[in-house]
Amino acid sequence: MEDFFKNVWQMIVDSNVLNLVGAVLVLLVGWLIAVIVSSQVAKLVNKIGVDQKLNRCLPQGSELKEKSTAKFVGRFVYYLILLLTILGCLTTLNLTQTAEPIQEFVASLTSYAAKIIGAVALAFIAWVVATVLRYGSNMFLQMIHFDERFAKLTDEKENETPLSATVASILYWVVLLFFLPSILNVLEIKGITEPIQQMFSKILGYIPNLLAAAAILFVGLLAAKVVRKAVTGLIVISRVDALGEKAGVSKLFGDKGLSSMIGVVAYVLVAIPVLISSLTALKIDSLSNSVAGFFDKLLNATGDILGAALLIFVAFLAGSFVAGLVTQVFENFGFNQLIAKLGFASKDEKESSLPSVIVGKLAFLTIIFMAAVAASDILGFLELSRLLRTFMEFGGNIIIGVIVLLIGIWISNFAADAIKGKCADIVVTIVRVAVLIFTGAIAIHNMNIGGPIVQTAFTLLLGAICIAVALAFGLGGREFAARKLEEWTKKSGKKD
Repeated sequence: MEDFFKNVWQMIVDSNVLNLVGAVLVLLVGWLIAVIVSSQVAKLVNKIGVDQKLNRCLPQGSELKEKSTAKFVGRFVYYLILLLTILGCLTTLNLTQTAEPIQEFVASLTSYAAKIIGAVALAFIAWVVATVLRYGSNMFLQMIHFDERFAKLTDEKENETPLSATVASILYWVVLLFFLPSILNVLEIKGITEPIQQMFSKILGYIPNLLAAAAILFVGLLAAKVVRKAVTGLIVISRVDALGEKAGVSKLFGDKGLSSMIGVVAYVLVAIPVLISSLTALKIDSLSNSVAGFFDKLLNATGDILGAALLIFVAFLAGSFVAGLVTQVFENFGFNQLIAKLGFASKDEKESSLPSVIVGKLAFLTIIFMAAVAASDILGFLELSRLLRTFMEFGGNIIIGVIVLLIGIWISNFAADAIKGKCADIVVTIVRVAVLIFTGAIAIHNMNIGGPIVQTAFTLLLGAICIAVALAFGLGGREFAARKLEEWTKKSGKKD
C-alpha cells in the first residue's frame, strides 16, 4: 500500500502538478497583495492631500482633478506588484525562457530607476524655480500696480483674470519648458531632446530681437498717445471744435469733435514709423519686407492722403456755407411760391423738402463732387476721377433738363391761362400739351437720354400732327376752303 502512494506521489511530482498549484497560489496571493497595497497607497496619497498641494502651486486653469494623483499612484503600484507576481508564477512553473523578457524588463526598470529619480529631482527643482518666479513676478507686478497702469495706457477695462497673473503664468510655463531638455537628457530620450534643444537655441537667439521690438513698440505707442493728447488739447484750447460745430462737422464725424479726429490722425502718423521700426528690429525678412514695405508706401502717401482729406473737409465746410446761402437766396426770391404755383407743392411739406432747401442740397453735392474729383486726381485714382466726372456731367444735364421742363410747365400754364375763356377747352388743352411736348423733347435732348431715337420720334410726331391738321382742313372743310380761295382770288383780281 505504501508503494502505491509513493508511486502516485511520484507521478504527481513528475507531471508538475505541484508547480501548477504553486503558481496559482502565487498568482492569487500576489493579486491580493497588489489589490490591498495599491488601495492603501492610494488612500495614503489622498489623505496626505497631494492633489490640493499641487493645485496650489500650479497656475490657474491647469489644476488637477480630484483624487487623480492617488488613482495614478495606486494603479502604478498595482501593476508593478502584479508584474512581479507574474514573474514569480513563471519561475514556479520553471518557464525560464518565458520569464527572461520580464526579468530583463524588471532589471532594466530597476537600473532605469536611478535615472527616473534624477529626472524627478530635476523636475522638482524646475517646479520650485518656476513657482518661486511665478509668485515673485506676480507680487512685483501687483506692487507696481501693473494692471491699473496697463488699463489706463490702453483705455481698456480690467478683465476678470488680471494681466499680471497671466504674465506670471507664462513665466511659469517658460521656466518649465527650459528645464524640459535637461530632464529628457537625464532620461536619455534623445530623439525628442535634439529638436527641442534646437528650438530653444533659436528662441534664445531670437529673444533679444523680440525684446528690442517690444521696447520700440511700447515706447513708440506711448509717445504716439502723448502726441495725440497734446494735439487734441491744443485744438480744444484754440476753440476749433466750436468753429467745426458751426460749420456742421457733427454731421460728418458724429459725436466726436474735430479735435478728436485730428488727434487720431496725429497718433497714426507717429504710430506708423514706430511699427516699421519694430518690425525691422525683429529681423524677420519675410515679414518685415512685406509689412514694412506696405507701411513705407502708406507713409509716403500720407501727404497726398492728408491733402485729399483736407480738400474734402474744406469742401464740406464750403458746401455747407454755400448750401445755406443758396437756400436763403432762392427762398427770398420766392422760389418756393413759384414751384407751388406750378403745382409741385404739398400741404404737409416739411422744411427739409422745400424747393429752396433741395436746391441748396444740390449745390452742396456739386461742391462735394468737385472736391472728390480733385481728391481722386491727387491720390492718383484716375479711373475713379473719370467716373466722377462722367457722373457730374450727367447730373448737370439732368439738372438742365429739369430746369427746361419747369420752364415749359410755366409757359404751358401761362399760355393756357392767357387763352382760357376766349377759346374752347379743347384748344386750351391742345396748347398746354403742345408746349409740354415741345419743352419735354428739349429737356430729354439736353439730358442725353435716348439719343437720336427721341429726336426722331419727336420729328415724326410733329410731322404727323401737321399732316393730320392739313388733312382735317382739306377734307373736312372743303367748302370753307373753296370760299376762302375764291375770296382771295377776287381780292387779288381787284388789285390788278
